[in-house]
Amino acid sequence: MHFNDLSVFRTVVQTGSFSKAADELNYTQSNISMKIQNLEAMYNTTFFYRGHRGTRLTPKGEEFYEIVLKMLHLYNNSFEILHDTEEQRGILRIGSMETTAALHLPTLLATFHKAHSQIDLTIQTNSTKLNIERLENYELDGAFIAGPVYKENILAKEFVCEELVLTTSNQHKRIENLRDLQDSTLITFHHGCSYRAILEQWLHEDGVQPQKKMEFGTLDGIIGCVAAGLGVSLLPRAIAQKYMATQSLALHDLATKQAQIPTWFIYRNDDFQPPALTYFIETLNAYDYPSI
Repeated sequence: MHFNDLSVFRTVVQTGSFSKAADELNYTQSNISMKIQNLEAMYNTTFFYRGHRGTRLTPKGEEFYEIVLKMLHLYNNSFEILHDTEEQRGILRIGSMETTAALHLPTLLATFHKAHSQIDLTIQTNSTKLNIERLENYELDGAFIAGPVYKENILAKEFVCEELVLTTSNQHKRIENLRDLQDSTLITFHHGCSYRAILEQWLHEDGVQPQKKMEFGTLDGIIGCVAAGLGVSLLPRAIAQKYMATQSLALHDLATKQAQIPTWFIYRNDDFQPPALTYFIETLNAYDYPSI
């Protein structure tokens, strides 16, 4: 067995079919099938259910997939783990919510870069849901998310605590309670955003069902539409206040709802951590974020 065979297995799982894996890896489909069959013969088990609509993992296949992710992760980081020197090189992939990246990360990342300038740091902004999934799939080394995550394979450290407020244009009538949003348009990030999920849960609890929603992939898009009077959004107070200097925004508190939401840094509970991640966690532990 070669590590290339494990990469092929991972790609089949992540693309959902042999043909898509073949296209992504520039192999023939027969070559992909042969490599998977060889793995199944080696372990004397079936990893995939095959069907006209693609493939899906068997229970043994799901177990093997978790093992494969760890094996490839260790292989890809083996040189960093074994040859960690005072130069402190390496690659670090961090996921973040866009609001956290815009408000809290610049100063933290500047502190980290000053101490570890040789580490190649990449920040990817996505929803909490996608950040968790990518962390579990070893596509990220760590991520900033809203709300705790209860998984045995993930460790979490609280980073900051956000106060959430309803944000509208400054021409919007005062919002006294969530029933005032019955005829409003909700302006949110795509599905998987924790702040969106919180707002939808609040509305459900109060029996409010807004008829319209607008989804955006960027914070600037949300802020711009809110300021233009197109709808209402739930955002951290600190990020909304930052934009108030240039946008016509108003903030509305909801005393009846628990609006204090922690932001957590999460990472995998693995036996071996990449040195670059260890340095980042050390910086996080030592960092005293200035009040906003």
